Amino acid sequence: MSKRLFFVSFLTIAMLLFAACGGKAPAEEAVSTEAADAADTADSAVEDEWGYITIPAGEKVVLGLSSALSAGYAAYGQDMLNGATVAVQTFGDLNGWEVVVEGGDDQCEGAPGVTVAEQFSANPYLVGVVGPMCSGTAIPAMDIYAENHVLMITPSSTAIPVTAAGNQNVFRIVANDDLQAQVAVDYLFNVLGLTTLGIVHDQSIYGQGIAEAVKAKFEAAGGTVTGLEGITRGDTDFSAVVSTILEANPAAIYWGGMDAEGALLVNQLRAAGFEGVFFGPDGIKSIPSFVDAAGGAAEGAYMTFGAVGGATGYDEFLTKFTEQFGDPIAYGPGSYDAAMIILNAAKAVATVDSDGNLVIPKKALADAVRAAPYDGITGHLEFDENGDLKVVSITVFQAQGEELVPVKVYDFGQ
Repeated sequence: MSKRLFFVSFLTIAMLLFAACGGKAPAEEAVSTEAADAADTADSAVEDEWGYITIPAGEKVVLGLSSALSAGYAAYGQDMLNGATVAVQTFGDLNGWEVVVEGGDDQCEGAPGVTVAEQFSANPYLVGVVGPMCSGTAIPAMDIYAENHVLMITPSSTAIPVTAAGNQNVFRIVANDDLQAQVAVDYLFNVLGLTTLGIVHDQSIYGQGIAEAVKAKFEAAGGTVTGLEGITRGDTDFSAVVSTILEANPAAIYWGGMDAEGALLVNQLRAAGFEGVFFGPDGIKSIPSFVDAAGGAAEGAYMTFGAVGGATGYDEFLTKFTEQFGDPIAYGPGSYDAAMIILNAAKAVATVDSDGNLVIPKKALADAVRAAPYDGITGHLEFDENGDLKVVSITVFQAQGEELVPVKVYDFGQ
């Protein structure tokens, strides 16, 4: 044994004996009991069970946007990206850190959406995600976000399972498909007085889910569903389905799906002689990609969508948006609100540590979203324990010329 090691061992033993006799070692005397208790309290106060987003000085805060940025539904996805971009411009910096929007092209499909979720979750500077756009994307992707405790607020994924899983990091600012179906059936059966309905859907989680909900509610109301047919996304010739669904001569056709196929379907229905009512969900609420794409066949068509416009700040948002991107298509305003909710919650819980890093506790961030009601440009937004809105409005729109005109508003949770 070296002399140095012997000395250290002797000193250690001496300190232990001194402590056992009721004394305090010199190192212990340097830290008061009060200071130690304060340190323990401080540590427990900032501890977050989900961990932290830590962003060094000079780096940028990243807001993710998961949507279809290519192919048939790109108009909706770009609208979302534009809305989030205006939100970041309006919000400004986050405690001195620049905020940027990063788009992820999920193509409104499951597998690409999971890839986007994995990429976003691996970004240490990501504060949260607006989206995904489609329910069929959100359902598999939200497992990735939940595993990594990434805050997710979708302005457009309406399928019931999106919030039914009970993930505490998942929120949406749009009515679910059960409510959309309820509104569609009430308007068809009670307002328009129609008692026969044919239903066509695109076999997606979103389209088939809302189609089956409409079927159940229409039959429960006393109506007759004359047929339920499925088509495949991406197909362009629906003549066989059109022929089958029209055999029973329904007074209305309900379409469960998106605008690309919806525009083709209504066009082919009209060409086959159908003169009844065409009705769809929020997936067809678009001038360029539904009304214009249908070439006049969409005239008089109805669709359901969350109430937009008239809320505080909407006019200012619309001015900023249209100056840069033209008129919003569908989910731009909702994406603006989703982005603002994320950024305001981050501002409420963020601190700067002793090393000059911006630190955002993940669980506290999600809790702040749930706890703080937000008066957005799409209305009053307040979440329940599942991440759904406590109060929500759905508007029935009708295609009239070059406009989608609101014809009836339904309020829930008032």
